[in-house]
Amino acid sequence: MARYYVGQARHGALNDGLSIPFLEARPRRRTLLPFMKLHSRINQLLVLTSFLASTAVSQASNGTANNLIVSIPPSDTVVLPPTFSSNYSLSFVDTVLPPSSSLDTLLAHADNATFISYSQAFLNILGPSPSAQRIAGPLKAEFAYEAGVYVPELNSVWFTGSDPEETGSTSVQAPRVVMNINLTSHEVSVPNLTEPVLVANGGTYHNGMVYICHWGNYTYAGGILAINPRTGMTTTVVNSYFGLRLNGPDDVAWTSGPNNDSDAVMFFSDVDFSVQLNFTGPAQLPNAIWRYDPTLKSLQPVISRAEINSPNGIAVSPDGKRLYVTDSPVSNLQGHGPGNTTGSAAVFVWDLDETITPVNKRMFSLARTGVPDGIKVDRNGRVWTAETEGIVCRDANGRVLGLINAKVLDETDTPIANFALAGNRIVVLAIDQIWEVTLKEELSWEA
Repeated sequence: MARYYVGQARHGALNDGLSIPFLEARPRRRTLLPFMKLHSRINQLLVLTSFLASTAVSQASNGTANNLIVSIPPSDTVVLPPTFSSNYSLSFVDTVLPPSSSLDTLLAHADNATFISYSQAFLNILGPSPSAQRIAGPLKAEFAYEAGVYVPELNSVWFTGSDPEETGSTSVQAPRVVMNINLTSHEVSVPNLTEPVLVANGGTYHNGMVYICHWGNYTYAGGILAINPRTGMTTTVVNSYFGLRLNGPDDVAWTSGPNNDSDAVMFFSDVDFSVQLNFTGPAQLPNAIWRYDPTLKSLQPVISRAEINSPNGIAVSPDGKRLYVTDSPVSNLQGHGPGNTTGSAAVFVWDLDETITPVNKRMFSLARTGVPDGIKVDRNGRVWTAETEGIVCRDANGRVLGLINAKVLDETDTPIANFALAGNRIVVLAIDQIWEVTLKEELSWEA
């Protein structure tokens, strides 16, 4: 097994959690680029122009920063001085306000804070002294990118990204491999698997197994793989619909349904990002959410592209009653903003009926900047998403409670795509490094 010992030279912690209502003059900020993702994504296909310059803030080269909690009243998100200005490429804290405004000072401080709270509920999750520690990296671009699968019995997180030992490849062309990090030793490993994994993507944990999506290539079909995390034994769960190849499975989730009295079924998103990035040939199926019944060996599309254009992240609530899916429309990934497209940079939710079929679709939330990608539901039903602004937490009704600020943890121009809920920790896959954020509340649960 190849192993990498990473992050020690620039290992750092964010200390001294504070809750500060306002501070001095507003600093220069990094401008967020919401579109640089379609699994690195559409930027290989298109020439993207008119980027705003990016200036990194908040994090010193030794990996340390002030670990601040800034509370912003929710009323200040809906009523602003009428001369305010902003746009879709900026985060909320980048909103331009009159210099005399006290809110302008507050937003300036929030720009540099690790935690931004919009509610007492989020402060309760954080507790009085949340901490953030870099446990791996920085390494090459997109080393820590997708999946975020917590394996509790091994105290490890499995993830996918560019192989740290691979050289001579650009980030989008670099092989996407499966890795794991031990949360005790912070050792990163590339496990020996018994089947090829070609362009590894999202994943989940179920009944002691790690499930990983992979896209495949022109000659080798992608699908969903089941990996024994102790032995590396790898088996294909699905890779065909009656002889038609899947487009490119992106994320996966298991559930036993609302009554928890059925054998578990597997949902996964299948989207043509791999086709657009030229990893695979032309799509043979429409984008869709699929359900696989392992008892019946039955694979069925259950949500069509008419309901969600570019299905990406997927998650199920702990009670088995709700299915959440993130939509990542190409126009947003190109940096064109929401506009009049056939999709929304949003999270949609469906109820799961007694047959574990998705019904009653509605919009759950809209990303402020960029697109929502990875999604997790914690043990109390709160929904966490990886968005350009950071890791955003919402309650079960879709209200934003707070966020972990990407400007502090992510030193690249590629938005964070995924993370893991691991006990009372959030393990953030921050593109070229990994952060462990420790909170007061327990978050994770086992499907």
